[in-house]
This record gives sequence, structure tokens and C-alpha cells, in this order.
Amino acid sequence: MRPRKTRSGPSGGPVSLDSVRDAAKAGAEGSRSQVRKSFYTNLPGKCVDEIGMYIGKLTDLKFDSSKKHYHVKVFDKQRSDTTMSCKCTVQEDGKLVIHKVELNQIRQLVEDISCLSKDFDLRLMLRTKRILKNIDPEVENAIKSLVSSAIVDPDAKGGLKWPLGNESIGERFSIVGVWHTSYSAFRNKTLRLKLRCADRFDHRSSTGEISNEVTFKLTGISERLQHNDSVSLSIYQDGNEEVDTLKGMLDSAVQMIWDTVLSYKIKP
Repeated sequence: MRPRKTRSGPSGGPVSLDSVRDAAKAGAEGSRSQVRKSFYTNLPGKCVDEIGMYIGKLTDLKFDSSKKHYHVKVFDKQRSDTTMSCKCTVQEDGKLVIHKVELNQIRQLVEDISCLSKDFDLRLMLRTKRILKNIDPEVENAIKSLVSSAIVDPDAKGGLKWPLGNESIGERFSIVGVWHTSYSAFRNKTLRLKLRCADRFDHRSSTGEISNEVTFKLTGISERLQHNDSVSLSIYQDGNEEVDTLKGMLDSAVQMIWDTVLSYKIKP
């Protein structure tokens, strides 16, 4: 979700997957230029807190967990097409411990929807995580060395800093970015809502920002897709029972988001 800078149009009625798809198609056909699209997700912190209380009154979502993580981005010159992201937490001694290492996520579908009658816009995304399990010993040692030399510093951009000369190993491995995230999550049987504050810093461009974000993970659909990987959503065929079931689940989820979070009004 992202806040809108302008609002127009009448109040929205019932929304369906078909209407969302039509809106996305209209937006795509209206702009054929090669301009790179961006979706700025930062919301006012007070707005995110209020959304958490607001949605708790309107849905059956219950508090699930609250966590903090550091994400250390490592670049390997021998894999120049991707970046490794090390998800870490802080131990009692102040050192980072790695929980998992991921490669860049694969985005199979991204649709940005302008919700003209709302205070927010909506992005729908289908993506796949790539978790590294069998890591080459040289790569594993390099990652552990870079992460272990990090110093937690609340005043540093991204929440971490490195001693001079410790941001790289030889000419192959280097730190290219760091995130410090904290979030509260709420869930029911089919949805997971995450209210997240992310402090990000890009070492290559020396730029960073702190953003407050609201995201929904459609856990019910994700679990069904993982158990039915033979289903192809790229070929949308009416009458396919499994696809029709998934379509109904997505319709229901979008309708709930439309009626609750997207109906929240940003106060002047």
C-alpha cells in the first residue's frame, strides 16, 4: 500500500478481481513509455499505528508476533546477477547471528492499482523466495566473516556499521546494503498483516531512508499454490476447479482489504 497525493471519483462499491485486473490493464495501456515505474510505500508512522487499531476492530485478524531483524546485503562478483540477503538477529553479546540467506526474490506478477476513491493505492504481487541451503564453503565463510564484523549502532544508517576495511573480503565479496526492520504481525487462517518500519541504507549509492509500510500476505493462497504447483495461473481458464477456487480466494482477500485498510481516511 502507498498513500495517494490526490483523491477523486465517487465512493467505491464492491470490488472484484476482474475490476482490479481491468484497472491494471487500463493503467498499462495508458502509459507505453519506457519510464521506470516505482511504488513509494512510505506511510506516516501515526497512520500505520492507527491502521493496526482500526483493522483489529473490523476483522478477525489477531496479534501474531513482533520482531526485529537486520538484513545484510552481500554482493558476490562471481554471481553478478543477484545479491545475497542475510537475515539476522542480535545475540546477548551484541553480535549478529544469521538465520537464513536468500537470493533476490523472483517476481512473477506485479500490478500497481490506482484506487481513485481511496486515500491509498494498492500493489498486487506474486513472488517466490529463494533460500540458500547448500552454500559453498568459501561463500559461507565470507558471509559469516562480513556479518560477524558488523557493529550494531542505532545512529548509523541501516542500524549497522563496519570497521574501516571490513566491508569487503578480497575483491570478490562486499557489503552493498543493510536494512534494520521491526514489525508487528496479525493473522487469521488465510491472511497475515504486517506493519513494518524499515531503515534501509544502500552502500553503493550512499543513500537511505526510513519507511513505514503496510503489507498483506495471502497465506491461504500461498499454501494452496505450494501444494498444487501443477496449476498454471498464467493460463486463466474458466471451468478449472482449482483456478476458480484460487480466484474466489483472491476476490475475497481483495474485497476485505478494500473494505477495511483501503477505507481508512488519512487525517489532515
